[in-house]
Amino acid sequence: MTNTSDPRVVAALIAAVKQIETAIADTERGVDRILGLVELLMERADKDSFLKLEGILEACSFQDLSGQKLRKVERLLEHLRTKTVITVPAGIDVDKAQATAAERDVTHAPSSQGLSQEDVDRLLKGM
Repeated sequence: MTNTSDPRVVAALIAAVKQIETAIADTERGVDRILGLVELLMERADKDSFLKLEGILEACSFQDLSGQKLRKVERLLEHLRTKTVITVPAGIDVDKAQATAAERDVTHAPSSQGLSQEDVDRLLKGM
């Protein structure tokens, strides 16, 4: 591990927080749309269909749990960003993460990726 107060690391953390916020908002919008459509269908549904629609409502509960988990990671990253010295595990390519984050900020493409899952795992393991 190396200690650094490199502004590139801070920028990568800021970008990661933004991506998590975007993921939370996108999930909430998607689930809200599903719930709204299911409610409309339930008004006209027979008993069998109603029960199936209730199942869809129950299945949408994943959004609440995943949102809670994402917010925990978001708080962790925000905490790390505010530290004066940041510990970066060996193997994380800060330049690549920063470039990817900058690309996402410019293009706003939902398919853009920040840190790889492997980089995030290494970062969290180092804590």
